Amino acid sequence: MMVRDIIITVIAALVLFLIWVAVFDTNRFTISKYTYSHPLIKRDFTAVVLSDLHNKKFGKDNARLLEAIEEASPDIILIAGDMINGHPNENIDGTLQFLKDISSKYPVYYENGNHEMRLDIYRDKYGDQYDVFCEAIKEYGIKLLVNERERLPEYGVTVIGSEINKKHYKRLGIIPMEEGELLSELGDPDKEYCNILLAHNPDFFEDYCEYGADIVFSGHVHGGIVRIPFINKGVLSPNATFFPKYYQGEYKSGSTTMIVSRGLGFHTIPFRMFNPGDLVVVSFTPEKDNK
Repeated sequence: MMVRDIIITVIAALVLFLIWVAVFDTNRFTISKYTYSHPLIKRDFTAVVLSDLHNKKFGKDNARLLEAIEEASPDIILIAGDMINGHPNENIDGTLQFLKDISSKYPVYYENGNHEMRLDIYRDKYGDQYDVFCEAIKEYGIKLLVNERERLPEYGVTVIGSEINKKHYKRLGIIPMEEGELLSELGDPDKEYCNILLAHNPDFFEDYCEYGADIVFSGHVHGGIVRIPFINKGVLSPNATFFPKYYQGEYKSGSTTMIVSRGLGFHTIPFRMFNPGDLVVVSFTPEKDNK
């Protein structure tokens, strides 16, 4: 066999392997487990965190995802946005059925991502899609937190849902927040509770720290769409910048922790590579000296 033939064979094998990886990772998810402690948490509880489903289905009626959630046995479910796609006339029935299924078993707290927000802002393009969505999840008993909060005194936590200005989702760059922007939108954090901030876009971690959030849950970046093996680095963010700073996992600054989900689905770029979907499970515990 000539050297050229060997090279062609190797390249073809590599291409086939990468295609297989993309198909495999696009249709599976893994479970990321974290533990978080805070002195104001009153008792142990578990939260499942969902983000960026984008109408994706894992099995018929999302059976695989529902089974994984049930196995995690959460006390609450937190949603960090983009469970649907902001596309005209997009069929969201499957996602609504999934939300109905989980809300029949668990309390669910939902923060809008940029896709839900898009439906609300551009009504001339999307018609009443946002209203239909909101009415459905309200009927299911899901708490939609649009710059609002829900106090859970039995656990000693406050869940705050942040919907930032649309300009902060602009492509090809990050527009900084103005001083006090979050405080103006959300009001002061609760001093008597541990503050859980649902903030879809992780690019503004420093602002979430300055605001006074104790723990932040984000998504949006899809783990970088493609992750580089071995060094585990995300390649591309939704705003079309390379190697995003915050793309998956746990980040800490001062007294604030941020956990970024790789999300579960996709929208514009319909594949994931070395980057399966991400179901986040967090065990909340009081700090030892508080027990």
